[in-house]
Amino acid sequence: MKNSFKMIIDTDCGIDDAITIITVIKYGIDVVGITTVSGNVNADQVTDNVLRILHFLKKDNIPVFKGAHRPYVSLNSTPAKIHGNNGIGDIVLEPPYKTYNEEPAPYAIYKLAKEAGNVILLTLGPLTNVAMALNLYPDLPKYISKIVAMGGAVNVGNVTRFAEFNFFFDPEAAEFVLRHGVPIHLVPWDPVVATPIFESELKETFQGEEGDLILNMEKSVMDFVEKARGIRAVFLPDPMALATFLDEEIIKYKINSSLHMELSHGSLLRGASIIGEGSGIDIVVEVDKTRFLNFFKNIFEGGKV
Repeated sequence: MKNSFKMIIDTDCGIDDAITIITVIKYGIDVVGITTVSGNVNADQVTDNVLRILHFLKKDNIPVFKGAHRPYVSLNSTPAKIHGNNGIGDIVLEPPYKTYNEEPAPYAIYKLAKEAGNVILLTLGPLTNVAMALNLYPDLPKYISKIVAMGGAVNVGNVTRFAEFNFFFDPEAAEFVLRHGVPIHLVPWDPVVATPIFESELKETFQGEEGDLILNMEKSVMDFVEKARGIRAVFLPDPMALATFLDEEIIKYKINSSLHMELSHGSLLRGASIIGEGSGIDIVVEVDKTRFLNFFKNIFEGGKV
């Protein structure tokens, strides 16, 4: 598809978030701002990660806005543990020239979307900032043409048997966003876990200076997956959300449905995603792995998409 749109990225910047941000920049999408949220690591560390990655990419001009430190309701939040202590595989990038902007992330989402007039909101972490923005600024949906999100699980989760990390971390926020009527392109955990990317495939796909960074960041994840599953591979949830939005031919099967969150406290089902009888959310169920990898290979080899 043509890059006639502007994009806001909302991220809890772990390794797969970083890969997605790098891909967005290399693809040439006009990123009007990046907002940060606690998830993979705390919001302060996430913000630092984003600023360092943008500096690495020579994109210090993209404004960054710090967002929510905690979920909507729960006071306790447990970060993901497979991304290293700093969220990007304990890789230390050069510090940036600039810091984040003072405006809070929910306001920045509204302001940037209103200025752009027809923005794509790419959400790579818990939806706390997005829910707050929709709550504070009821006209915000007029300025968002689509939310592209990674989150939820149809049949299998990665935090519990039923729940995926992004939506599990703040299910109330996810439910609020899912109910708000903005068109959503959603990649849940199911097609991600069905598409392991082996170390050899990773090395073949991601080339150049940025590719070397990605390979170094992913070492901690490969070590974790190897211990847990017996295979030296990674999964690319956030990159899959981006790629399937930009190239629909990667999608082998999707459904259009509604999605609801289980919010019962103390329940083993809390944070689970439940397919409803409505419509409005395009849920990717299966992807073509070869097309998926070729999408990134073309970008990181310098070819045109």
